[in-house]
Amino acid sequence: MFDLSTEEAQLLLETGLMAIGQNRFTSAMKILMALEQYRSGHESLDVAKVILCLSQFQGKIALEFLDNEALPRHPDSRMLKAFRCMALIQLKRGEEARPVLWELQNGDDNAANLAKGMLENL
Repeated sequence: MFDLSTEEAQLLLETGLMAIGQNRFTSAMKILMALEQYRSGHESLDVAKVILCLSQFQGKIALEFLDNEALPRHPDSRMLKAFRCMALIQLKRGEEARPVLWELQNGDDNAANLAKGMLENL
């Protein structure tokens, strides 16, 4: 086994996200699983896994992963909280997401932008 530099890990992550965007879910999963060997539990990898689930309309799996693994590892992650709300919305549980989205929208980061967009569509 060999080490990956931060730049190489970022490149793999971006490649995985591009595969998701092209609906190449099996390829994306393989890339993320390989990256897991080197960056297990990294927040950006957890976000990518959630995006993979949500892109396949697997909101229940995304929510379970967030609640049982990702958020316990990164309890202050605004982005993971935003994606949790997205999973709730996908599961038709938007009212559960609304209070968190109201809180998240007060910021100047990507999570705030994501929250604002979800609130506009609830």
